Amino acid sequence: MLALSLLHVVDDKDALIDKVYRMLKPGGIFVSSTTCLGDSMKFFKFIAPVGRFLGLMPLVKVFTVRDLTDSIARAGFSIEHQWQPAKNKATFIVARKGV
Repeated sequence: MLALSLLHVVDDKDALIDKVYRMLKPGGIFVSSTTCLGDSMKFFKFIAPVGRFLGLMPLVKVFTVRDLTDSIARAGFSIEHQWQPAKNKATFIVARKGV
């Protein structure tokens, strides 16, 4: 299953990750490329809800790479590879559902 630039624009990333886990067969792979604004733009956590309320921007969730990896692990995945090409860039994660 592939989730590119998705998890930071859904209302409940944990629920989505849990759903992906349930959908995959044992040994299945989940690949995510996610912008983690909590590591680079912490202030955005306060701006995004105001912008959304005013109708100026879409839903954007602010969380850190650690928050994301914790969510993926909590769902039951084991993270096999994690990579960030440069500071303040999206984080790529390859995770496997247990067999």
